[in-house]
Amino acid sequence: MIDLGFGIFFVLIMLVSDAAFASVAVPVALVAYHIIKLRELSSSIEFSFLLLFSITYPVFWIFSVLLSVDIHYLYWNVNSGFIVQAFCVQGIFLATLFLVMGSFRPFTVVDYRRRNSAVVFWAAIIAMATCLVIAARSIQGSIFEQSYDYELSGSSILFEYVLILILVAFCYSGESAVRRRVLFFFAALFVIAPLYFGKRLPASMVAFAVLLLYVRPKNIRQVALIFGAGFVALSLLALFRVGDSGQSLAQVIFNISEDGSMRNNQGGVIYSSAVYMKLVHDGIFDMQFAMSSMFNVALSVFLPSSMVDDSAYINFAAMKYIPIPGNGGFPGVTFFVWGGIPGVVLAGAFFGWVMRRSSRYPLLAVYATFLFLTFPRWMAYNVNIMFKAGTLLMIAFVIIRLVSAASKRSSATVRP
Repeated sequence: MIDLGFGIFFVLIMLVSDAAFASVAVPVALVAYHIIKLRELSSSIEFSFLLLFSITYPVFWIFSVLLSVDIHYLYWNVNSGFIVQAFCVQGIFLATLFLVMGSFRPFTVVDYRRRNSAVVFWAAIIAMATCLVIAARSIQGSIFEQSYDYELSGSSILFEYVLILILVAFCYSGESAVRRRVLFFFAALFVIAPLYFGKRLPASMVAFAVLLLYVRPKNIRQVALIFGAGFVALSLLALFRVGDSGQSLAQVIFNISEDGSMRNNQGGVIYSSAVYMKLVHDGIFDMQFAMSSMFNVALSVFLPSSMVDDSAYINFAAMKYIPIPGNGGFPGVTFFVWGGIPGVVLAGAFFGWVMRRSSRYPLLAVYATFLFLTFPRWMAYNVNIMFKAGTLLMIAFVIIRLVSAASKRSSATVRP
């Protein structure tokens, strides 16, 4: 009933409320809802991290109001009404997800017995080593030669898609202590290398993989301490991005520049989400755009980004009309662009169903694990990784299982 109540509240505010009241009520309600779900799902380490990450966005907006600073230096392109709408659709997405998931705790790959296949494991490790070499050679410069705002060249895609190989290697590592150490070592390299090249997001996602697959904090307090330490560390690293930030703790944490506005990070995500809501309101992101975007996202699963339309990446499409930073916005807002409130509800229901059924179907547990490892990407940039890399992950596991089953049958046939 709590999930349903909050969902109805966000829908009603979305439809009938004025911005003056909702600009405070909605983020406060969203914070309260996160706190409630954190208490209910404290036994799920994965959801604890996700919810702590998600709660930072309404918290940042509340502090921007209390500190009388703009949420973003490009804030003048939107207004608080569009930000309220963005928070509402994000709240609807989360409420629907938890409503469908119910009281079931989602399962991940650590809840299932690991298969024992030396061939699959070492093939994944070799592929990881190859990805590391290719990714390192494709990027020029380092964090010591460039700021986070300026990258000379190169894509971080292999630094992120290595998560597929990490999951494959983990699931087929068996009970071997040697394999666990080898995988831990190579995964750690994919934390260090992206940071060296100024790529914080891939490094943080692989760090989550190491944390959730190996370290496994024991309670919500440990989760909060780890998350807080990581958040502060990334905020300090952000000083490389914005040279004019002040030196007080509040200015560092909230990334407030000398002109009295927040820069990127949480402020950029909130602002970008508001831009999408404005483009929907103005009829630029209309039904035709929504259909084109969904179609091209589906194509992008099997085609490189250069061969699909810009509509597949909503943040790129938005830049043609309103300037936004590299951030892409909340997942709920993307689903709203694709299908309005019904689209948000359907998306939340689908991912809630995945979490609920992960306790019965190992493949869904693999996909759920992938969602928990990559939430810094799909919560703050775009949802494409949920579909593109997620589909490739499922295909990889299906092929491996089919080949393994065929190999076992062949061995049984030739056995005297």
